[in-house]
Parts: sequence; structure tokens; C-alpha cells
Amino acid sequence: MHPIRHGLCAALVFAAASLVSPAQAQSVTFNLTGEVLPGVCQFTVNNVDLGSYVATQFTGAFNGAWVNVPVQVTRCDPLITKIALRVSGLADASKTTYFRGLTGVGVELQQGIAPNTPIVPAGTTLSYTTAAGTYMLRARMAQTAATVAAGKFSAPVTITLSYN
Repeated sequence: MHPIRHGLCAALVFAAASLVSPAQAQSVTFNLTGEVLPGVCQFTVNNVDLGSYVATQFTGAFNGAWVNVPVQVTRCDPLITKIALRVSGLADASKTTYFRGLTGVGVELQQGIAPNTPIVPAGTTLSYTTAAGTYMLRARMAQTAATVAAGKFSAPVTITLSYN
């Protein structure tokens, strides 16, 4: 090849390469983020019958028998290691630390194991260091006023389960 042609070819290749190559370059770094959350637990609480009593039994400070209220927590994700139960409801008109029943009769609710922590309608949180299992509460009718009304009642109690 002729030296002038060879030089001309090299100059043309260099010129063409400089036309397609960027004059400046930039780079950017970004983060990909995410979170793995523990799954959920299932929980159930059945309605509980506190029994039947004759109004004349309520003579001043009558309390019915304690009845167990099992809270079943099942199918917890293995990443869940602790749970909390927040219990709340409507308060008795005469004794606000008891749940509403009938006039003069409230419902006393406690944690079912020692130290039998009282559960109040304004909200009580019970914390546990395990997830799945049966968490026992207990309830009973309790006289809250000098006179009582006869009849049936239903005391709605709300339990909110939170974990980890």
C-alpha cells in the first residue's frame, strides 16, 4: 500500500471514530431496596356463655363463676416470634373497669394466668414472647350497683392482634 494512502486511511478511521465516541461520559449509582415482612397469624375467639343467675342472688357484691375465654392463635409465619393482644370494649355505666352487661351487672375480664392482669374496656395490651398457641382469658358476671336488671346481655369485646 502506498504510504500516503495508508496515512489517509488511518486519518479517516480516526476521524470517524471520534465522531461516534462521546466526548464526555457519566455514570450513576442507584440502590434497589425492599423489605421482607413476616407473614400473618390466624386467631379465633368463640362466644362465651357466662351462665344464668337469678336476680335475687345479686345481694350487694355477687360475682358469678369464672369462665375461661381461650384465644387461639394458629398458622403463624415462622418469622413471627412475639404477639400482643389489645383488648377493648364498652364500659359498664356503674364500674368503668368492667365491661357493659345489664344495669347493675358488669363483666369482669382478666388474663387467665397468674398474675391475672385485669383487662379494662378502655384498652389493655397483653404481650407474649411466643406466637402460636392458646392464650387464656377469663370472665365473669359481677354486681356493679345495688339493684340489678333481669334479662339477657351480650358484651362485645374487641381483640386486636399485633406481632413482632
